[in-house]
Amino acid sequence: MKKYNIWFWLTPLIFAMVVLTGIRLVSDTPTGYKFWERPLEWNLIEFGCAIIIAYLCQFIISYLLERNSKRTRKLTFKMFLSEYLLVLVAGIILFNPCLALIHYLINDPLGIDDITIANTIFLLVLIISYSLFRGNQILNAYIDQKLQTQKMKNMQIETELKFLKAQFHPHFLFNALNTIYFQIDEKNETPRRTIEQLSDLLRYQLYDVNQAVTIEQEINFLLTYIDLQKTRMKESLILDINFNPELKNQEIHSLILFPFVENALKYVGGEYWIKIDGKLDGNKLLFEVVNAIPQTPFHASKTGGIGLENLRRRLELLYPGKHKLMVSKTADSYKANLMIEF
Repeated sequence: MKKYNIWFWLTPLIFAMVVLTGIRLVSDTPTGYKFWERPLEWNLIEFGCAIIIAYLCQFIISYLLERNSKRTRKLTFKMFLSEYLLVLVAGIILFNPCLALIHYLINDPLGIDDITIANTIFLLVLIISYSLFRGNQILNAYIDQKLQTQKMKNMQIETELKFLKAQFHPHFLFNALNTIYFQIDEKNETPRRTIEQLSDLLRYQLYDVNQAVTIEQEINFLLTYIDLQKTRMKESLILDINFNPELKNQEIHSLILFPFVENALKYVGGEYWIKIDGKLDGNKLLFEVVNAIPQTPFHASKTGGIGLENLRRRLELLYPGKHKLMVSKTADSYKANLMIEF
C-alpha cells in the first residue's frame, strides 16, 4: 500500500483556501458583497465542497505524476503539452459538477460569470500546483540521472584501473615464458607448442584488454584457449563448437565472451560435454555456451578470471541498453546466453 507523507494531506487544505479566497476576492470586491454575513450553513457547504474537490485533485495529480514519471527522461514538448491538457480536462470535468452542486445547495442561481470566474481561478491554481509537483519530479530525475552518470564514470575508471593493475602479472609471465621457451629443446614440440599458445593468450590479454577488437580476433583467442585447456582435460570431453562464418570484422570489446568459455571448461562434468555457438542475427551477436555439470551441486569460484559479476559491470558500461545476458541451470547442465548489438 502506498504511503503518503503529511504534506500530501496538508496541501489540499491550502489548495482549497487559495481557490476560495481567489473566488471571493474577484466576485465580492467589485460589488461589496460580504460572504461572512450570509448564513453559516452556506459557508460550511462551500468550504466543505472545496476541500473535497481539493483532495480529489490531489489524488488525480498524484496518479498523473506517477504515470508520467516513467517518461520523464525522454520528455518532449509534445508530451509535456499533452500532460497539461490532460490536467486541464480532468480539472474541468471534476470541478464544474461540484460548482453546480454548491450553488444548488445554497440556493444561488449559477450564472455565466460565476462559471467563468470560478473555473479561471481553480484551473490557474491547479496548473500552478501540478507545475510545482511535476517540476520537482523532473528536477529529482535530472539529479538522479547526473548521479547515475557520475557513478558509471567512476565504475569505468575503477574497472580501467583494475585492468591496468592486472597487466603487471601477465607482462611478467609473458617475459618469463619467452625465456623458458628458448630453454626447451626444439625436439620437444608439445611443450614448446603449449608455451606458444599460452604466450598468445597472455599477449592478447596484455595489449587488447578493454579495447575494441574484431569478433574474429576474439573467436581466435577463445579457440586458442580451448585448445590449450584440452591438453589437461579428459579425452572423453565432447566439444561442439560452431561460429557463423559471417562473424569476422564486426567490432567487439575484448574478453567479453571469455568468461562463459572459461566457466564451462572449469565446471564441466557429468556427461562431460560443452556446446559453444556464435551466430549473427542482423546487427546482433547471439552467443551461447552450454555445458554438462555434475549431479552434485557446485559453487562458482569468486576468484580467478574477470568473473560473471565483473562481466555484468563491463556490459553495463560498454553496451548500455544494447545487451542481454541470461544464465540458467538445470539438474545436469548450465547455460549462458549473451546478446550484443554491434
